[in-house]
Amino acid sequence: MGCHADSSWVIALINPEDQHHGDAVAQVETLAAAPSLSAFALSEVLCGVKNRRRAKYKQLTDVFTPIVPIDDEIAVKAAEIRVEQRISLGDAIIIASALIHDTELLTFDKKMRNVFERLK
Repeated sequence: MGCHADSSWVIALINPEDQHHGDAVAQVETLAAAPSLSAFALSEVLCGVKNRRRAKYKQLTDVFTPIVPIDDEIAVKAAEIRVEQRISLGDAIIIASALIHDTELLTFDKKMRNVFERLK
């Protein structure tokens, strides 16, 4: 089973000053393959980049594979999760992406982790 990364996890991985950086680095070292990343999470991560977004985009897409597009199946599942679990649409999209692609979720967001664990 593969892994799907949440934006909080990616940010921790690429930012040495993040409180979860060490945990993210340790986790990535144990993965058998690169984690996938939702197109939505990619957008969230790139919002935090101050300059050279295109260069950071290239770096991220070289590491995280595949970038999972938001298709109609993910959109419907995300809407169900958002309404039933009362979480943000962005978190619901990322959880739906992991569930539909049958992957584990890499996240430091406790609420997301709890919702994912209940639904998988």
